[in-house]
Amino acid sequence: MEERAPIRFCPRCQAEEPTFSFQEEEETALRCLICGFPVETTLALEAGGLAGLPSPPEVRILCVDDDPLIRQMFGDILRFRGYAVLEASDGEMALQVAAREQPDLMLLDIMMPGIDGFEVCRRMKADSDLRTIPIIILTAMNDPALNTRAFQVGAELALRKPAETAVVLRTIEAALGLAGMRRVKNEGEEGGRGQTTSLPHMHEPGVEAAMDLGVPTRPASLKLWTVDGAVFDATLLLHLNAETHEGPETVQDRLNDPNLFLTLSVSGDAPVLFLNKIQIIRVDLRDDDTPAVSPFDLSEVSIEPIRVQLINGEQLAGTVRIEGPAGRRRLSDFLNTQPAFLPLAGTDRLHLLQKRFIVRIVPGTA
Repeated sequence: MEERAPIRFCPRCQAEEPTFSFQEEEETALRCLICGFPVETTLALEAGGLAGLPSPPEVRILCVDDDPLIRQMFGDILRFRGYAVLEASDGEMALQVAAREQPDLMLLDIMMPGIDGFEVCRRMKADSDLRTIPIIILTAMNDPALNTRAFQVGAELALRKPAETAVVLRTIEAALGLAGMRRVKNEGEEGGRGQTTSLPHMHEPGVEAAMDLGVPTRPASLKLWTVDGAVFDATLLLHLNAETHEGPETVQDRLNDPNLFLTLSVSGDAPVLFLNKIQIIRVDLRDDDTPAVSPFDLSEVSIEPIRVQLINGEQLAGTVRIEGPAGRRRLSDFLNTQPAFLPLAGTDRLHLLQKRFIVRIVPGTA
């Protein structure tokens, strides 16, 4: 009977995934069999940002694939985000470009003519000048056997192609974070007594603000209510470039993205808080944190006054913006759209209300 791989929660896949283990730098590493993320390193992304990683304009990524369309796709995604992109069409060229340019990260296809991705990994990890470059393998098939083999020869993470923009960027940030953590650890070991380099303690105030991984961000001050009756004053770091639309990321973007937990900075002894978004009833933004509204054609927008009653007994009055052509701007259509949070504009605040915790909405009474 074939032995099944143990199941653990993967913090990157956000799901229960099979895992595998192997020796990594004289330690036993436990990784997700699908994406390669260390399943016991839940704070890897945040802690990796403390390792002095460069900002996106300074990060050079080498994309290696024999398919020019794949190289163009990844190149467009990365350049739009601000990364510098290098390209190679086969394994031999990849090794030459890596040796000459010393990129900060490599996206590496497995199946290529000539030298395949496995051999490229082996040669880079055997080269003292190239071994520290993190490698993300690109695979067209979700094949655990291929993934395991790639991780064992030195790949950092796995990325299935084609991939959505958000997945590509999160994987790159994760790989840079993990590589940064490893570099800090190695520097500490090589520094000797009295020269060790350590990460700031997770409970030091302001740590969350430094956990940026080089992605430009802006802070947003929030007040949150949860289903268990807790109320939090917190700060959320938002990206200056949104992946779904032009302009900066908004709090509503973050609340409605697929990631389950919201990472917040709060005051007190434990300044980092991970809050399950499905338990959030209401999020309030101060007026100065509300994103500016771009000019619009009033003939395409209706401003509807409503009063909302929440499951915790709160009643809020305000307005909602319903966009669309005349005759199709109905409140019922707006309420039944996909996003989970309803934006209600109050007199001095923007309320983002979890729809599943709304008991009643009365139109025309704001």
